[in-house]
Amino acid sequence: MFRQPDGGGIGNYFNSLGNTLPEPNDAMDARFRALNADTLKKEFGGDGVFFNGPRRLVANTVTGMSWDGCKQRVIAGIPLNLDGVFEVPSLEKFVSGSLPTYRPMVSKRTSAMIFNAGETVYELITPEGAVYTMFSLSLKTDPENTIENLPTLSKRLTLPTGWQFRSRKLDNEMVLTANADSNPPNTVVLDQLEGNYQYNAGASAKK
Repeated sequence: MFRQPDGGGIGNYFNSLGNTLPEPNDAMDARFRALNADTLKKEFGGDGVFFNGPRRLVANTVTGMSWDGCKQRVIAGIPLNLDGVFEVPSLEKFVSGSLPTYRPMVSKRTSAMIFNAGETVYELITPEGAVYTMFSLSLKTDPENTIENLPTLSKRLTLPTGWQFRSRKLDNEMVLTANADSNPPNTVVLDQLEGNYQYNAGASAKK
């Protein structure tokens, strides 16, 4: 993460998606949880580090374009690629764990997340009627926040006034796309369990 003049932050985010992992998920989760922010700052620079996981992809399939020539960076045995950048309103709050939940944040990346027909998707709807579809969940604060437990997610979330949560079964395949150069930029929202939702321009708040 890098501090901006207005106190905000811009972060390069690294992801293991698409890479062959040397050990099962539980072992890789343990490696990730053992990472140290101060050690990483000394080795790689920057003004802060935010650990955005461990996570599980909710979409059935994802394709994306890695940055930096698809150069792989291996940290603690975890093979990572630079997949984009994101912006937050306050660097200090973000890296200290005070996340801006239920607040759209800019995420610049190029990707397509595919949800198969017949799948259930989980969505947040803003007071203005914008729909955000979950594409990954976090095991960071609650290791029991698994894909199997998603049907009970509505009971575990406390939404701000005017926000709605819904689940719906897809009649047809749905593709959630993002383009790093889009204008307006792609945005994402986090719930208080750090579930990650992307703006879904093709979804209606009424369906």
